[in-house]
Amino acid sequence: MLAEPDRTPYDVNFWLLGFRVRIHPLFWLGTVLLGASTLDLGLLYLVIWVGVVLVSITVHELGHAVAFRRFGSDSHIVLWMFGGLAVPSSGISGRGRRILVSLAGPLAGFILCGVVYASHLATDWGSPRNGLPTAYLYLWLVFVNLYWGIFNLLPVYPLDGGQVSRELCEGKWRGRGVVTSLKISIGTAATVAIYSLACEMERRSRNNIFEFLPDWFPRGSLYTALLFGLLAYQSYQLLQFHSRGYYYEAPDDRVPWEK
Repeated sequence: MLAEPDRTPYDVNFWLLGFRVRIHPLFWLGTVLLGASTLDLGLLYLVIWVGVVLVSITVHELGHAVAFRRFGSDSHIVLWMFGGLAVPSSGISGRGRRILVSLAGPLAGFILCGVVYASHLATDWGSPRNGLPTAYLYLWLVFVNLYWGIFNLLPVYPLDGGQVSRELCEGKWRGRGVVTSLKISIGTAATVAIYSLACEMERRSRNNIFEFLPDWFPRGSLYTALLFGLLAYQSYQLLQFHSRGYYYEAPDDRVPWEK
C-alpha cells in the first residue's frame, strides 16, 4: 500500500510550497466513495466533502515532505485511493529522524484542526446560523484532521503509527523488532476491525451497545472494519514472510545521541 502508483494521462499536477504534487484519478473516486452518503444532503455537500479531504490529506503529506526536507531529502507528494504518499528522493538516516518524519504528517493535520477550531471559537464562522454548508465544512475539517490523524497513529502497518512502532521495536529488539511490530500491528488492526463491526451492528440494530463510551469517542463503521481487516491480513502476510527468515538486520544508523 506504500508503493507509488504509475502515472496516468489524467493526473493533476501542480507545485505547492516548493513541492511537486500529483493527484491520481483514483483519489477522486476513493474520496467520492467515502463521502457517498453526503449526497443525501445534496451535491454541494459532496463537493464540500471532497474539498475537505483534498485539503486535509495534502496538509498531512506536506507535514511529511517538510520533515523530509528538514533532514536533507527532497520529496514529492502523491494523492491516490484513500490517502496519499510523500515520496522521498533518498532515505533518512537515524531512527529518531525517521520517527519524526512519520509523526510530522499527523502533527500537521492536528495543527490545521487547531487553527480551524480556534478560528471558529473566535468568529463563530462554523455555526449553523451561517448556513448548513458552512457548518458541515467546519465539522468535516475537524473530524478528518482530528480523528483520521488519531487512527493514523495506531501501530498498524503501513500507517504512520506502524512506522513509528517498527522503529521503536527495532531500537529495542534488534533483529526481532520487525516481527514484534508486525504482531502488534495484527493485534491492533484486528481489534479495530472487530470494534468497527460491532459499531456497525449497533447502528443497524439501534441497540446502545457502546452507550458507556463518551460522545467524542470515535465510532467505527463498515468501511473502517474492512480497512483494518485488510491491514491485519497484510500484516499477517508480512509476518509470515519475515518469520521464514526473509529479512535483513537493519544497520545501526542511529545518530550519536541515540546510541
